[in-house]
Amino acid sequence: MAIILSVATPSSKIFWSCIGLYADIIKVCSPSQRLQHVAEEIARFCRKPPETAEQKWTRDMKDATSLAEYEKCTMALDHLQSHETWKEEKYSIEREYDPDLIQNNADLLQKAIASSDLSALQYHLRTGLSRDLGCMNSLRLYKHSWFGTKFLIDDYINTVLEAVDAFAELPIRFNLPNTEVRFYQQSLEDSLKFFGRSALTLSGGALLGMKHIGVVKTLWEAELLPDVISGASAGSIVAAIVGTSTDEHMYEVLERFPHSDLAVFDPPGTSSMGWLSQRAQTFLQSGAFFKMDNIKRVMKSWLGDITFREAHYKTGRTLNICVSSAGSGEPRLLNYVTAPDVLVWSAVCASCAVPSVFAPVNIYEKDPITKKEQLWMQNAQQMFVDGSLDHDIPMRKLEELFNVNFFIVSQVNPHVRSFLEPEEEFRGRQPRSAAPSRNWLQGIKAFLKEEIIHRSEQMADIGLARRSFRWASVINQQYTGDINIFPQIQTREYFHMMMNPTPEFMIEATRAGEVATWPRMCRIKNCVAIELALRQAIHRLRDHVNFGPEARAAREVKSRRSTSRGRAGGARSARPSFLRRRSLSIESSTQNNDGASSVRPLRVRRNASLGSIVLKPMTSSSSLGRSRALLSPQAGITSESLGEGLMMTLVTPVSAATAASPVMIDDEQSLNPEE
Repeated sequence: MAIILSVATPSSKIFWSCIGLYADIIKVCSPSQRLQHVAEEIARFCRKPPETAEQKWTRDMKDATSLAEYEKCTMALDHLQSHETWKEEKYSIEREYDPDLIQNNADLLQKAIASSDLSALQYHLRTGLSRDLGCMNSLRLYKHSWFGTKFLIDDYINTVLEAVDAFAELPIRFNLPNTEVRFYQQSLEDSLKFFGRSALTLSGGALLGMKHIGVVKTLWEAELLPDVISGASAGSIVAAIVGTSTDEHMYEVLERFPHSDLAVFDPPGTSSMGWLSQRAQTFLQSGAFFKMDNIKRVMKSWLGDITFREAHYKTGRTLNICVSSAGSGEPRLLNYVTAPDVLVWSAVCASCAVPSVFAPVNIYEKDPITKKEQLWMQNAQQMFVDGSLDHDIPMRKLEELFNVNFFIVSQVNPHVRSFLEPEEEFRGRQPRSAAPSRNWLQGIKAFLKEEIIHRSEQMADIGLARRSFRWASVINQQYTGDINIFPQIQTREYFHMMMNPTPEFMIEATRAGEVATWPRMCRIKNCVAIELALRQAIHRLRDHVNFGPEARAAREVKSRRSTSRGRAGGARSARPSFLRRRSLSIESSTQNNDGASSVRPLRVRRNASLGSIVLKPMTSSSSLGRSRALLSPQAGITSESLGEGLMMTLVTPVSAATAASPVMIDDEQSLNPEE
C-alpha cells in the first residue's frame, strides 16, 4: 500500500483500481466472513470512486433542464478550470482578432456618453457599428471556455448598448422639439439599416424538422428570437406556426405544440396494415406515397385562413416560406412582400411536397375583396414542390428583400449533416493552434461534395434535361450560416422519418433542440443585442414624437380648432375640408416671400431596409381651371375663406395680360353668409 500511495494520488483512477484489486484478493483469501464483507464493501466503493467537483458540474451541465441551470454549470467549470484568465487577457492566438480596434471604438463611445455629446454619439453609431468589429464574431473565440468569450468583447457590447440608450434618452431629457427628435430617430433607423438584420432559418428534414421547436423556444424565452423567420419543407411547419403567433400567445403555442394533432403523413390511428395498403393505393393513384390532405388538415387547424400580409400585421414578424417550381429550378420565397394574399397553409403544403413523396400542388390565395379562396398565379399554371430542393437556406433572397446579413441556421437535414464539417467543440482544454485541425474523414467528405457539384455543372453545360440532374442541386447549396445549430439525431430516428410524430417523440425533439441551442446562446446574444437595442430606441423616440407632450398639445389645439365656429378671439377660424389645399405634405405649408404657399414632400417609410422615399408633390388644385364655380355660400364660412375658394375656381382668359395679373376680389364686396 505504501508503494501504491507513493505512485498514485488518492484522486486518480489507478489508485482506486489498485485498492479495489487488493480488496478482492482479501475477500477471496480471508477465512473471516466479517473481513470478507468489509473487503467486498471496499471493492464496491473503489469501483465507483468519489466524484470530484469538476465531474459533478460536468454531470449537472449534461442533465440541465433550463438555460439558467446550464449557464450556472458552465460558469462554475470555467472558474474551476481557470478559463477566466484567458477571458481577462487582451490578446488571443487567433491572428484575425484585433482587440486594439475594439478597445478604441469602446473608448470613443464612452467619451461621447460621458460628455452627453449627441453629435458624437450619432457619428459613432452611424459609422462604427459592426457585428464583426475586429473579428470579434469569430467562432474560435467561443471555443476557449465553456461560457462566453473575452471580457473585452462583452465590455464593448455593453458600451454600445449604453450609447444607444443614451442617444435615445438625451433628446427627451433636453426637451428638444419633435422635428429634431424625428431627425435623431431617422439617424437610428439609418444605423439599423447599416448594421443589418438577423434571421432564423429552419431547414427541412421530414420528422426531424420537429426539433426546430426547441430552438425557437430557447430563443423566445431569452427574448432573442429574430423578427425574420424562414422555413423550408418540415421547417416551414414550425416557421408558420411561430410566425403567425403573437407574443401574448407564444408560450401557450410552444407548450401545446408537442401534444397537438401533427398527423401529417397518415390519419390518426392508422394501423401497420392500413399504412401499407394506403401507400400502395396512393402510389397507384398519384405516383406519390402520401396524400397532401393530412398536411392540409393539420395546417388549417393551426393557421386557419390567415395570409402572409395578415400574419405580418398581426405579429410584426416577417414569415418566409421557401417553395420550388415543379417544372424548373426557379426558387421562390413567399412572404408579405412577394405574395401578400397567399394563404399560409397553402404555402406550407407546397413547401412540404417532396417529389415522389407528395404530389406537386397548387398554391391558393385569398381574394382581397370577396375573401374567397382562389388559385394563385392562375395564368402561370405552375405546380410547386419542396422548397429544400433549390434553397433550403434562402440567404440571398432574404438579404435582397429585408436587408438580412446575419443568419442563425437550425439544420437537421440528414443528407446535409453527413457532408457538413463538424463544428469544433470545447471539451475543457483550450486550443493551442490558431486554426482547428482537419482529419482525413472531413477531407474525403469535402472531396465528394466538390465532385458532385462539378459533375452536375458538367451535365448542365452539355444540355441535358434539368430533371435528370436536379437532385444534384440538393448538394450544390449553402446549408450553413453565421451561427449553426445542429440538434442531435439518434440512429433510430432515421427509420421513422416518414411517420406521424408521437407526443413522446415531440418532447424528446424539443429537448434536443434546446440542448443544441444552449452552447450558442452567448454568441447569439453578443451578435443580436445591438440590433435589438437599436430597435427599442427607435420605438422609444417614435412613441415620444407621436404621444409626447408636444404631440398631445398639438392634438388638443387641432381639436379646439375643429370644434370652433367662425372667428374666436380674433384668431382665424378653421377652414372647411373642401377649401383646404390638397397635397401629400404631412408638415404645415410654408409661405414664400411673395405670399404663395409651398408644399413639402411626404417622407414615406416603406420598411427598415428601404428607408425614406421622397415623393413628388401633387399638382395643386389652384392651378387647374374649371368651367364653373362649384362653391355655394354655407353657414360657418367667412368672407375671406369664400373669396379664396372662389379665386381658386374662377376661370380666367388665357392671355398674357390676365396671366400676369391675378384675379382680385374685394372682401367688402364678397358674399357674407352670416349676414
